[in-house]
Amino acid sequence: MDDRDRTDDNLPGALNTAADFFTRAHGDHSGLASAVSEYMGKEGALGIPIVRKRAHEDGLDGLLEGWRAQISKKPASAVEIKKLIPDEQIKKFADATGLSEEAVLRGLGEVVPGIVYRNAQRERQKTPQV
Repeated sequence: MDDRDRTDDNLPGALNTAADFFTRAHGDHSGLASAVSEYMGKEGALGIPIVRKRAHEDGLDGLLEGWRAQISKKPASAVEIKKLIPDEQIKKFADATGLSEEAVLRGLGEVVPGIVYRNAQRERQKTPQV
């Protein structure tokens, strides 16, 4: 994360990282999970087509297809998340949860693959079997 991204954080640089560690924000993503679910985890959520479009534009269709096919055993990387979710949305998640953008990226890396999988399951259940 560059300094430009840090200017709007609650605390600058290492202080923000330390605050996340001491408040256990780095491990508590319950508020983030709810926000992400609203963004891309519900049927008709506005973030679903955005994530799919960005994945296609960045050559990450295979990544999404892998997450759709089975539950991922490893989190998405911050680079993958930043390619899939617009910076302004990541900032909104940080503002809404009080987490630093770094903590949001880690949290998104943990929850996004599962949300993509659950969305695919929901779509498969709605599709009539031939």
